[in-house]
Amino acid sequence: MDRPHVEKAAAAGANKVRLLQDDASRYLLRSVGAGMGLTLVVFVFWVLMHNLRDLPFGKEIAAAFFGVGLTIIVFTNMELFTSNSMYLTVSSAEGRTSWKQTLALWIACYFGNLVGAIFVAALLLGAGSLGQLPADHALFTGALHKAHQAGSVIFVKGILANWIVCLAVRMALRCNEEVAKILILILVVFIFVYLGFEHSIANMGTFSMAMMGGGSLTAAEALHNLLYSTAGNLVGGIVLVGLPFTYLNPREREEQSAGTG
Repeated sequence: MDRPHVEKAAAAGANKVRLLQDDASRYLLRSVGAGMGLTLVVFVFWVLMHNLRDLPFGKEIAAAFFGVGLTIIVFTNMELFTSNSMYLTVSSAEGRTSWKQTLALWIACYFGNLVGAIFVAALLLGAGSLGQLPADHALFTGALHKAHQAGSVIFVKGILANWIVCLAVRMALRCNEEVAKILILILVVFIFVYLGFEHSIANMGTFSMAMMGGGSLTAAEALHNLLYSTAGNLVGGIVLVGLPFTYLNPREREEQSAGTG
């Protein structure tokens, strides 16, 4: 039975809503922090993808590093929109939060993540890290590839991406040792990155850096991806993880009632 971990996720969702209501500025700073940490790791990912492109296992090395982003967020208690799609679904299905509160938190977290992504992209631009990239850099070509896919493809890839991310977070809930939690986060996240699925918050960082760095990506192209990847991420977190997580692990009294026929 995974019931204690359902309770843990529900309590986490309720605490997130409480923080947003009681101290919105602190909650928003946590959201900004998540966008910042993830965007920094996204930049390293694209640099690795470019610099290791001729090595036999270059893509594998870059994809394996990407999980460091989610690890930073989890260990610093920051607020990430995609994993919150799972947490708040559980807390609302459990009656610990309302769906109206959940929607408000998702919106606040999403735009906080966006601010963090843009801020780090601006810092990298000021540091000269983006301006020195060649026109054929993996950051620029990768951003264009993401933006030029059909909306239906981006949507399904978004579902798959956040299904995997939320599975990583759910599995980490079971870990008592920090080393085990780190390994779970990095290894599971590797799956969606290596397969090229679409994570809306990571894409915010990619697109911000690509546009600030002088790539040919347009804001309209970036928004095309973010619209469909965000919708897909919500479906992945809510339908494939949050609701099944709760339904498959009912309260003890519900199990007893079902057992009596």
